[in-house]
Amino acid sequence: MERVLLLNSSYEPISVIGAERAIRLLFLGKVMVVEESATTWHSISIAIRVPSIVRMVNYVKSLTGKRSVVKLTRKNIMLRDKYTCQYCSDKHAPAKLNIDHVIPRGQGGKSEWENLVTSCIKCNSKKDCKTPKQAGMTLRKMPKKPDFFVFTLHRKYSEVPESWLDYMYWNVELDT
Repeated sequence: MERVLLLNSSYEPISVIGAERAIRLLFLGKVMVVEESATTWHSISIAIRVPSIVRMVNYVKSLTGKRSVVKLTRKNIMLRDKYTCQYCSDKHAPAKLNIDHVIPRGQGGKSEWENLVTSCIKCNSKKDCKTPKQAGMTLRKMPKKPDFFVFTLHRKYSEVPESWLDYMYWNVELDT
C-alpha cells in the first residue's frame, strides 16, 4: 500500500495515511496535493496520480490529542544518533556503545536529551570526565530532543521517501 504524508495547513507533519484515504480526502475537498508520486491509479472513467504529500485545507488543532514525548532511554538515544559515535563517527553494535554526558555530571551536566550522546568505548575512555573541549574532542552533531512524529516515523519505516524530508524537519534550526 502506498503511504502519503499528511500535513496540517501550517505544513506541520501530522500523520502518515494510506493513498486511498488521501484520495478520498482530496475528493471531499479536505486536502490539497502538495506533491504527487510517480504512480497513477486508473478507474473506468478517470486516471489519478497518487499523492505523496497532502496538506489539510483547514488547520486541525489536534488529530491525536496531546502530542506524545519520546522517552529518554538508552535505546532511543542510540536510535536518534543512528548507533554512531558522536565523536569519531564510527558505527557500532549497541553492546559496543556507551551513553556519554557531554557536560559530565561532576561538572553540573544533567541526564537530558540535549546533554546525552552515543559514544564508542574508545572515545568515551578518552573523554573521561571532561567536556569535549577539555578533552580536545569535537561533537559531530549537537544533541537535541527528537520530534515525536519524526522519531516514530523513522522507527516505523526503514525508508522514508525523499520528498517527505523537506516537511519533516520544519521545526529544526537551520544551519548557518
